Amino acid sequence: MGLSFRVLRALPLNFALLSIAACSGAGGEGPFEGPGAGGAIGVGGSPSSDGGGLPSGGSSAAGGASTGAGGLGAGGTQVGAGGTLSGAGGSGGSVSGPGGSGGSPSGVGGQPSGVGGAPVGSGGMSSTGGTGGGSGGGGNDKKLFSECRFHFGAIREYALDHPSIREQIDYFTPGWMGLQNTFDQGYVCEDLNGPLAGKVPVVVAYVSAFYAKREQNLHDCNVGEPSLCAYGSKIIKDHLETIVGIYRNYARGYAECLGGKPIIFEMEPDWYQYTLSNQTSPLTPAEAGQIMTRYVQAMKEHLPNAYFSMDISPWVPPNNGSDNGADWYKNFDMSLFTFINTSGGGTEANNTKIRSTNNMTWAGVSSVTGKGILADTGYGVNGASAGHDAIWDVVGNINARINDGVIGIAQYNPNANWGQTIASIRSQLATPKFCP
Repeated sequence: MGLSFRVLRALPLNFALLSIAACSGAGGEGPFEGPGAGGAIGVGGSPSSDGGGLPSGGSSAAGGASTGAGGLGAGGTQVGAGGTLSGAGGSGGSVSGPGGSGGSPSGVGGQPSGVGGAPVGSGGMSSTGGTGGGSGGGGNDKKLFSECRFHFGAIREYALDHPSIREQIDYFTPGWMGLQNTFDQGYVCEDLNGPLAGKVPVVVAYVSAFYAKREQNLHDCNVGEPSLCAYGSKIIKDHLETIVGIYRNYARGYAECLGGKPIIFEMEPDWYQYTLSNQTSPLTPAEAGQIMTRYVQAMKEHLPNAYFSMDISPWVPPNNGSDNGADWYKNFDMSLFTFINTSGGGTEANNTKIRSTNNMTWAGVSSVTGKGILADTGYGVNGASAGHDAIWDVVGNINARINDGVIGIAQYNPNANWGQTIASIRSQLATPKFCP
């Protein structure tokens, strides 16, 4: 893409998400086109012409364009008969998050039917967790974070280079996952056994887009054709088994080196873009939910105690996020997720809306999903640093967002003295509603 950036064994998170910016509009997301080339195609066969209009598309891997045996599964609906955002079972449930007194998948069922199937039970979406409790989504009986407090995070580069920041943060984000077809993030485990011991890695899983760009020669949407915005969903359908295999390979790699340490995966930034009408073969929202379930389940085969987060696209319909994602998230088995997260463009700490250009609110999307929010500060055009976002250092702003369900903020380009800032304000911050 003609840009020069420092690469730390994998892409740091302050690289631009150019593909998503062009597809989704305001505040877009999507990673800088990375250097990752090579690696085996993995499970699912090799590329060949598929007649689908791509200059050099790929033949369907095992499973072809299907979204997994079982499809929608018995019941044939997206959320199951009578499924609602809170589920038919009301409060409580049988699987509360660590430390929680509720916040579990409510109602009966709510699990995927068939391989990759969508939720079909009468439970549907997960209910809102109790104050101070978790909200389902995997993990185990151990606490993810050692303290119930508002959490601060930074990208790996800043955590390694600034001891005062490293001392104060609870989590860090390494390079985005999926640059290769096989596991290439052993350095994360090395960090956890070294300078970043005791911190929680939050890994952004961007496997689908990286695969489409690397193996099928797609480009970011504003770079050239063929682009992710036109052919991304077709590649996902045609090569689904291969992509699922890549997820499984990364999970196996992490399972072998983590030694039981906790890890969070933020799944597929702007997954919503693959349902847009400008795609040559767009996913239906139901298919998007089924495929996401397959990705998570493939990883849980090797990492049963991993935690997962679902991306927030504040512009989803209807009316630019006005329903706070209710119509979008009903297609997903949200019991698989502990968190929801922002990614890419900047967010607004001093606004009830996630971004002033969209109608989705912090409190609204947390209430709809029943999940705590991992927020980020984003970055500028073409991956340029947006600088330190001091609005997220104001105690009044943070406490307002804590009240809205935000549990953490990752500064992508913090000032060198940010560690001192955290230390000076931490005692003034409220206790989050969610404490995984």
